[in-house]
Amino acid sequence: DLARQSGVALKSVRFDERMPPGLGEYLEELANICNLVAEHFDGDAQRTALWFRTRNPMLGDVSPRDMLRLRRYQRLLKFVLAARAANPPGE
Repeated sequence: DLARQSGVALKSVRFDERMPPGLGEYLEELANICNLVAEHFDGDAQRTALWFRTRNPMLGDVSPRDMLRLRRYQRLLKFVLAARAANPPGE
């Protein structure tokens, strides 16, 4: 999955200092979205995971996890940032 999503060859997938740039960028995107959503749920891993798995009508009835699989990171990021602006963490 990582090879396909990041656009690198399967044999190139590695997690050390020689990680292909495309894979590193993809993992940073995943970490960024996960951190933003987890912060909203006060670090609750179960609620965060549920949010990623649940279809969302505001995303065209697609789950956030599938948005990432469909390479719609920028659209999902805009959605998350807009939701955070409307409902800041801790309020």
